[in-house]
Amino acid sequence: MKKVALCIHDLRASDGRKIIETIKSVRELFRSDPITIHLVMDKDMITEDETFLYLKEEVEHKQLEIVFHGISHQCPVGTGKLFSWYHKNQAEFLSNTFQADVNRFRYDRLNEILQIKTGICPPCWIASSAGWKFIKSISPFYFEKLLSINFNNKCFFSFPVSLASDNKKELYLLKGLVSLISTIAILFNHKRLRFIIHTIDLPNTDSITFLQHKYYKLISNGFSPVLQKELV
Repeated sequence: MKKVALCIHDLRASDGRKIIETIKSVRELFRSDPITIHLVMDKDMITEDETFLYLKEEVEHKQLEIVFHGISHQCPVGTGKLFSWYHKNQAEFLSNTFQADVNRFRYDRLNEILQIKTGICPPCWIASSAGWKFIKSISPFYFEKLLSINFNNKCFFSFPVSLASDNKKELYLLKGLVSLISTIAILFNHKRLRFIIHTIDLPNTDSITFLQHKYYKLISNGFSPVLQKELV
């Protein structure tokens, strides 16, 4: 079966009720029920938090999946600039000076609140060797890379469909790439597609309209909406 996971990247725990509003908005825009969110845990959570009680209920009803997405989504001081054109200073695990203790504590706390083991996606899908070692040491349900989802010591190839820019010149190239990946996925019956809406895309009506069209085309060509964890 051809599966597509509709994902919202870069939501922040500090957004509070805005998280719920964004989820509802994306569901309406893309006419899709199962949603996976990549959540930046930029604050400590308490069990009684109203937003997290709502998210937990959604998770329990299998309408929502939460993926841990770091604690800052920003490169620590001293991160090399070699790939800055790509990560735009947002690759939290790319240097060796990320806050390992806080990441571990908030990842464990998220799992404790949800009462499940969650997946991990390093911001921008990249990390240093020390970053990957740390991520694996937490023993997440799975961890993501740019072109794969790694689960139970197995690597599952997965195309990401993503824009993640508000720059007009970049968007011209990115839309071409999205069209190419979507076409390849349809023609070659790709089985595990991640369709990603970044928070930076949401205010851009043109980007959302473009992504809607591509998503509906995938569904009309036999892709079934699933939570991201169902891709493995």
